[in-house]
Amino acid sequence: MKRVLSFLILLTFGCLGCEPFDLDQKSFPVCTKPSATIGYTAAKLEVTYFLENQKGDVGAIGWDLGDGRNRSGPQFTVFYEKPGVYTVTLVLNNQCDDKYTTSRQITVTN
Repeated sequence: MKRVLSFLILLTFGCLGCEPFDLDQKSFPVCTKPSATIGYTAAKLEVTYFLENQKGDVGAIGWDLGDGRNRSGPQFTVFYEKPGVYTVTLVLNNQCDDKYTTSRQITVTN
């Protein structure tokens, strides 16, 4: 009798610590990894950057302009302070945390 009572007590306390199962179906995003190339047009110190050959799911678009400045978005125009060769880096992210990075050297003339 003592064994049965001990077993029931252990079973009761063991079940009190259990959480119910969550059988709701979860949905996770399905993404295609992003990619693109860096497109640009330059008119002396004025450069317009844009995405070329964009593929996949793109969420966030970040740019490092090679001179300490950063921008975001698919297209924009900037003015460089002086001519030179700048390494521009493009970073694409999507909602599945896929990341794509590419760089290109840009020559800016005066």
